[in-house]
Amino acid sequence: MMLKNDPFGAALLDYFNCRLRLSKIQVFCDVSGDEIIRPAYLFRGHKKMPALEKQALQMCRGKVLDVGACAGSHSLYLQQNGFDVTALDISEGCCSVMEKRGIEKVVCTNFFDYSGETFDTILFLMNGIGICGTIDRMPFLLGHCRKLLNPGGQIIFDSSDIDYIYYEKDGSKWINLNSNYYGEVNYKLHYKKVTGKTFSWVFVDAETMKKNAEEAQFSFNKIADGPHYDYLGVLNPK
Repeated sequence: MMLKNDPFGAALLDYFNCRLRLSKIQVFCDVSGDEIIRPAYLFRGHKKMPALEKQALQMCRGKVLDVGACAGSHSLYLQQNGFDVTALDISEGCCSVMEKRGIEKVVCTNFFDYSGETFDTILFLMNGIGICGTIDRMPFLLGHCRKLLNPGGQIIFDSSDIDYIYYEKDGSKWINLNSNYYGEVNYKLHYKKVTGKTFSWVFVDAETMKKNAEEAQFSFNKIADGPHYDYLGVLNPK
C-alpha cells in the first residue's frame, strides 16, 4: 500500500505487520517543540490506557462513532464489550490496520464529510476534538456533530489547557494576546520517508469550551481532571 502523506498510517502498518517496536513517528510542532510517538503506544490495551480514557469508555452508550480512531484501540475495546461502534479515520493506513485487527465497521473519510448514520455517542479521544483546527471552527464541528447525534445523544471528549507551555522558568508568560487563541498549534509528521502535510490542531481549555458549547446550544460538563492539565468533558445538545 502506497501511503503518500500518511506517516501515521505507514507507521501503524509497519508495526502491525512487522512489529517494528523501535520505530518512531516524528512530530514537529510550532509551539511546544518536537516530540516522538512510538506506534506501540497506539496499540495499547485497556489496562494501559490513561484513567480519563477508561472513564470515557465507561460513559459510552448506544451506537458509538469513534472519530480519529487511529489504530482502533478504543473501538476494539467497545466492540469486544458489545457496543455497535463505527471507527472513523481519514488515514487509509490506519483504517487498513483497524480492519486487520478485526473492527467490523471502519469508515475511511474526513469527519466533516461523513453523513448517513446517527449515533448515541460521538467519541473524540486523545484530543480528537481538536480536529477542527482553530477555535473559530469549533461551532462548525459542534454543528456537524448535532447532525450525527440521535435525540439525547452525547459527545465525549478529552482535551488539555496548554497554557503551561507559555511560562518561562522565572514565572513570566509570553503569550501574545493579539495573536490567535493560545491553544491553536500547527503540526507536521514524519515517518521514515513519509512526510505529511502541515495541519492545524486546537487544544481547548475548559472555560473556552464551555463558552463555545453554550453559543452552539450545547451543555458542557467537565467530568474529571487528568494528571497533566488535561480533562474529560461531555457535551449534550440542548
